[in-house]
Amino acid sequence: MSKSIAVACAVLYLLFATSPARAVDWPVFGFDSARSSFDTAETTLTVSNVHRLREQWQTSLGATADSTPIFIERVRVGRSRRAMLYQTALNGETFGIDAATGKIIWHFTTHGFNYTHSTPAEDPSGKAIYAPGLDGMVHKLNASNGHEIHGKGFPARITRIPGTEAHESPLNVANGYLYATISGYDGDGTPYDGHVAAINLSTGKRTVFNSLCSEKHRLLTGGGCVQQRSGIWARGGAVVDPDSSMNGRVYASTGNGDFDANSGGTDYGDSVVSLSADLLTLLGSYTPTNYKQLQQGDVDLGSTSPAMLPAQSQSQTPLMLVQGGKDAILKLVNRAALPGVGNELQLVDLPQGLFSSPAVASDASGNAWIYLGFSYVVIAYKLKTNGSGQSQLVQIWQASPAQTNGEGTSPVVANGIVFVAYDGAIVALNAANGNLLWNSSAYGTGKAFGPVHWQSPIVVDGWVYCSDLNGNLTAFALGSQRSPFFRR
Repeated sequence: MSKSIAVACAVLYLLFATSPARAVDWPVFGFDSARSSFDTAETTLTVSNVHRLREQWQTSLGATADSTPIFIERVRVGRSRRAMLYQTALNGETFGIDAATGKIIWHFTTHGFNYTHSTPAEDPSGKAIYAPGLDGMVHKLNASNGHEIHGKGFPARITRIPGTEAHESPLNVANGYLYATISGYDGDGTPYDGHVAAINLSTGKRTVFNSLCSEKHRLLTGGGCVQQRSGIWARGGAVVDPDSSMNGRVYASTGNGDFDANSGGTDYGDSVVSLSADLLTLLGSYTPTNYKQLQQGDVDLGSTSPAMLPAQSQSQTPLMLVQGGKDAILKLVNRAALPGVGNELQLVDLPQGLFSSPAVASDASGNAWIYLGFSYVVIAYKLKTNGSGQSQLVQIWQASPAQTNGEGTSPVVANGIVFVAYDGAIVALNAANGNLLWNSSAYGTGKAFGPVHWQSPIVVDGWVYCSDLNGNLTAFALGSQRSPFFRR
């Protein structure tokens, strides 16, 4: 390697370097309530050592979890403290799993209709988790033993018609609330009205925003609204603004359904809505100009969630978001004041419809990077602002390390590395240039990693965890020796 190339690589690595190592939780899907999928605390894994990742254990859950685990670093189990993983399967069963060994410590079962693709969320105390159920409820569980905790609104009802309203997206916790979103099941069998529900963690009070008949702040039944559908089913579900100036604003993107808000109505199909933390105030919305074609062609804007970009002080529009969709167009939008119908800052053509959640990371210079995962390719964009204060997304690299028969899984970023799950393998890419750093399938010492759909990895404390469609949860860490987690 030449001296100039070596220096350039070192600079690229430092751009994504993070603070000194510390224990950290992965409390919700996407690492934080903004769903950035950027673990800013990871330093154990680096660009130079990630190739040494090896399988540590693989556990059969006995059921398929088409979702993502969460991780709590210190949970008291018996007389010791353990790092624990929590994951919910399609059948509504939630598992508490020892993160060091893969041993299933407890499980909690719910009964009801169909399935859930949702992911649990950690209570701010670290002593409890919130778990989705098939019964139209969210259950509060003791993180140590899985026993249900009753009171202050829990178990919390988030739909009155669980036979036709599906809990597809991961749960979120922020602003003193638990957030859950609702859509329909595959096939769009009605009745259902896509909505966001918030449960106040102090009082148990529930508030609701319905994407159709949005003037009605309650859970609706089949006859509650003339219009139907407009489900909120993307991987990110409810997304919370990370910028303090936005006061915990909540965003959600909706699927196909009626849109008439531009003519005095209250229906927000194929839109991004911005809500107050308690969901009682609609603060703004964005809808593509071709919303009628999107609805007629089953081309959901809400196939993915809005992604919050870090504030850009030199930009005329310092607070922005990106929104994808089945239409294979990425929209850059001013989120400080959502622009209504059209008026995007930029439209970017994508190779496929976007179904995964974007990962958003900042480098040491404050530049925002966005990583998108598709069925056969990962694309990285950098947000650049010119001398006139106009911001635009610029593609930096594109990589095709593997493939999946699904629509593509959500990337995660940790210490200059992008991790993505594919059928049969998890791969690690250099976040700055897309070069392949590691492919789990290249090492035949462990059990095979299976195909994936909505599953995506989490990366925490030097470990990588991911489920697959074969009903397994697999853990990777550096070398062949298991690294002990904190126990006392």
